[in-house]
Amino acid sequence: MTSSSKHKKLAKSLLQFSLNEEGHIVDSKIEEILSSLRSSNPSGLKSLLRFFYTEVRRYEYTYHAIAEIGCKDEPNITNSIVKKLESAIGKNIKLTVIENPQIISGCRVRLKDDVYEDSLQSRLQNLEKSFH
Repeated sequence: MTSSSKHKKLAKSLLQFSLNEEGHIVDSKIEEILSSLRSSNPSGLKSLLRFFYTEVRRYEYTYHAIAEIGCKDEPNITNSIVKKLESAIGKNIKLTVIENPQIISGCRVRLKDDVYEDSLQSRLQNLEKSFH
């Protein structure tokens, strides 16, 4: 087994160690892993860290959604988005809400490679396309 494949396998194991019972990445566990790696300074540390970073980003991408809304963040809006996404994908998600004044009356949510949009702007664009 090459050192590269060993580092990939170890990075995946370290990722599993950094998860909580819900399957979400825990920052304090990541910090603990990085601190341990710094102190032990294994050979190929740079390569291992690169693989670990890639695994963490790729995994987080599966449950971390970003919602852009056209108004101030309200708990009932956030809860509604979270419930709909969780029922759609079948697992708990983490949601980051960003205020985007360009979105008029609605929201745009990104999760994985999917974009869910229900805004006045998207409805008007769809209406315009239907006339052509």
